[in-house]
Amino acid sequence: MTSLSRIIKSNHASQQVSEDRTIKIRTFSLQQEDIEEAAMPEEITSSMLLEEASMEAERIIEKANQQAWDIIQEANLSRERWEQEEKPMLMQAAREEGFQRGYEAGQQQGYKEMAESIAFAKDIVQSSKNDYRIKIESSEKTILELGLKVAERIIGLKLDESEEAFYSIVKRAIREAREYDEVQLHVNPVHYGFLLTQKDELEGIFPRQTDLFIYPDEQMDEHSCYIESSNGRINASVDSQLLEVKQKLIELLEGEDQ
Repeated sequence: MTSLSRIIKSNHASQQVSEDRTIKIRTFSLQQEDIEEAAMPEEITSSMLLEEASMEAERIIEKANQQAWDIIQEANLSRERWEQEEKPMLMQAAREEGFQRGYEAGQQQGYKEMAESIAFAKDIVQSSKNDYRIKIESSEKTILELGLKVAERIIGLKLDESEEAFYSIVKRAIREAREYDEVQLHVNPVHYGFLLTQKDELEGIFPRQTDLFIYPDEQMDEHSCYIESSNGRINASVDSQLLEVKQKLIELLEGEDQ
């Protein structure tokens, strides 16, 4: 294929030769075939140029189409990779974040509800304690009465079982009258014989010489005894001692209420 530049150079060279040399003019005639042959190089050159330009344009278009196709393919591959790899990861991360937020919110709500339940339970316990204390305070005297009656019954049983138990009550009464000059001990006949056998020991309680007389009294309770002297009477019966304890306890209870 003859390029346009070679044709131009050929024509230019021909012009230079014509300038350097003296060409003699000869008369000759041109045939029609010669004219057509002379015109052919120019026509051939133009068509070839158009063809070459068209081919180059097609190559450019084809290359552009290929590049566009490659870009589309790469975009499709990127989208597929995103859907297969990154999208699940992002969705999982979003689920985990949502779960974490929900868990934290639920945990906080749970803590709040638990704290409210604990506070409510504490209020109930405190109210129960207050109610219990009020009931106890209002029934303390009743409980005291019952306690003393139970104690009296227990002591009575002990006194029935053992003569020594009653003897300890008598000795306590004698100690309270140890400063007296004359002492009269009154008891139920059930204990009279036993106390006579213990008279020497009872007299030993007094710090000085004291006259001790023991008298049986059928009117007295079996567990009762009292001492008569010039200084008055000392009631040493179990009932009187429990009554004294009761009075002192009631005084203590009334003092706490004030």
